[in-house]
Amino acid sequence: MSWPLVRKAVRDLRWTTFWYAFGMALFIFLMTSFYPTHERQQEQFVELLQQYPEFLFRIFGIDPTQAALFATFAGFMHAQTFGFIWPVTGLLFVVLSGTAVVAQEIERGTADLWLSVPIPRAHLLVSKQVALLSGILVFVLTSEVALAAGAFAFGGDITARGLVQLAVALTCFLIAFGGLATLASSLASERSKAAGIVGGLALLMYLLWVLAGLAEEARRLRSFSLFTVYDPQAAMLGELPWHKPVLQLLVGLAAAVAAQIAFARRDIVA
Repeated sequence: MSWPLVRKAVRDLRWTTFWYAFGMALFIFLMTSFYPTHERQQEQFVELLQQYPEFLFRIFGIDPTQAALFATFAGFMHAQTFGFIWPVTGLLFVVLSGTAVVAQEIERGTADLWLSVPIPRAHLLVSKQVALLSGILVFVLTSEVALAAGAFAFGGDITARGLVQLAVALTCFLIAFGGLATLASSLASERSKAAGIVGGLALLMYLLWVLAGLAEEARRLRSFSLFTVYDPQAAMLGELPWHKPVLQLLVGLAAAVAAQIAFARRDIVA
């Protein structure tokens, strides 16, 4: 790995990271400000939710069998942010950033210059992967700070254990799709194609997860979706099963290694 290249890749990614992280942190803090109102009206809120069809719950990442948890701060933030809005925003960030690592160099016509750096190809790609990882960590940590600040300011109940487990859950989720994004970028010559592949795969996984929750006959589909092991509500409650983030981390690392292999064997023409 080349630290000068890591620093350059971080600089190239800094404004994208900043705006995604800042926007999400602001949104999270804003959502926490509504919690006191929700807490005062939680009985009416739960009764109202029970009137909606299960399909709507599933689309927004909510398990309708756990309606009682909606009254908690963890349940409220899951329903308002971490069940749908956060993963969608995080996916946009890692897919657009991850698919740029190789494909964008080809599109810009700078691949020859990039490859002319006198270090192994593996070091070139791992430098950009490390920069992407740093962006993921910044995105997650700013979300955590906003959540903790909002909980403190507006009376939300979340423990240090819950914050740590949530950080692990969110980070591993983005690492999984970030690894897939770098793999697609190593295989494609256009960033749009690479982003389309990963975005389509993420959408397919999401739909499989929704369908698996709607019908008993489709429960086997859960095994084909990374959203099955994305469980921020359990994390905020400090009850996250550790096999879930570990599985996502393994997927991300395997994809990152596959990206290295594909990049090393590829004949790149800018």
